[in-house]
Amino acid sequence: MSTTAQVSVPASIWKWVTAIGSSRKLSPEDHRHIDRWMSGNATPTVNQLVKLSSKLEVPFGYFFLAEPIDDIPAIFAHRTVQNSAISRPSRNLLDTLDSMQAIQDWMRQDAIDHGDTPMPFVGSWHLHHTDAMELTAAIREQLALTTTWYRPESHYLTSDKAFTMLRKHCTEAGIIVMLNGTVGDNTHRPLDPHEFRAFALIDEYAPLIFINRADSINGQIFSLAHEIAHIWLGKEEIYNDEYQQADNSPIEVLCNAVAAELLVPQQEFSRQWRAAQAEGDAGYTVIDKIAQVFPVSHVVIARRALDSRLISQDVYDRVAKESTEQWEKHRKSSSDASGGNYYSTKQSRLDHRFVEHLAASVCEGQTSYTDAYRLTGTNRKTYPKLLETVEA
Repeated sequence: MSTTAQVSVPASIWKWVTAIGSSRKLSPEDHRHIDRWMSGNATPTVNQLVKLSSKLEVPFGYFFLAEPIDDIPAIFAHRTVQNSAISRPSRNLLDTLDSMQAIQDWMRQDAIDHGDTPMPFVGSWHLHHTDAMELTAAIREQLALTTTWYRPESHYLTSDKAFTMLRKHCTEAGIIVMLNGTVGDNTHRPLDPHEFRAFALIDEYAPLIFINRADSINGQIFSLAHEIAHIWLGKEEIYNDEYQQADNSPIEVLCNAVAAELLVPQQEFSRQWRAAQAEGDAGYTVIDKIAQVFPVSHVVIARRALDSRLISQDVYDRVAKESTEQWEKHRKSSSDASGGNYYSTKQSRLDHRFVEHLAASVCEGQTSYTDAYRLTGTNRKTYPKLLETVEA
């Protein structure tokens, strides 16, 4: 199709794409053109539609539809942001979800092609018949984790190292764990942690967890632990809740409880609290000291203490407020996409098991290089170098 060919786009489609797209990126001239096209006084060329598709961040094919469609995936019905349903997800979130579903679909088919059996732990527990402590124990067993896995050889892991370790155990169990702070490599499209912190896509052959890297590292590891619980419950969701919320839906209460127990075991937490008190510490001092032991934020420690009636609501509220303010300050001064080696950053975002299976499939001639580039966001030059980084 020639880029100068003209295409008639219905007014209803123009209203729709400008409503769902990133209209803030349109220039005054773009708006004038759209007004003329909507009124029928002019007709856009293919080239103009390509440019608008990029600016609006909507699929080019949308301009060729006869009428608007509902392009919001069913998973958004399970989004948990202060218990409110999402009205309209951003294009950044939709495009990230779409790319993760493509990876999951590929991994599912690869598993089936190789005769793999469904993973029995996916959806093996039920919300109304589940105790948080029992579910956490089952997760630890499946992931080959001890109760104090975050403390190997008598030293405590930092949150980032604990995240890497927990992610590694998930990968070895067959759970795909992906993370990014932008849409692909596009630094002009950052993911907003206020919109979502993580999401889980359920599949008995290829369960997938995506973590928003724009979140704090403490937020990332709690989100990972939370989404692990969703895998066992077989319930998809887009997550942007906080452990501090007291009025969550039953499934979020359960998943938060599992995440807390996985990262801050109640028995070990109580022991650490008593030890700190024996040394004369109290309140904020105890919280600060224990936060150095477990790979979580001060808020999670404070919530544990509040639930155990070790601190007052006022103390907890102060910790939560200070933690939120500190996180916002840090978030504005840092970016996932800044600095660092491109290939190291790239490989850290991708699940290593996925990359290894994809590379093997390409070598066997089962998957084309074109599909491999699409799934990994690479090209003919960068794909081989990515594989070298993953294998190193």
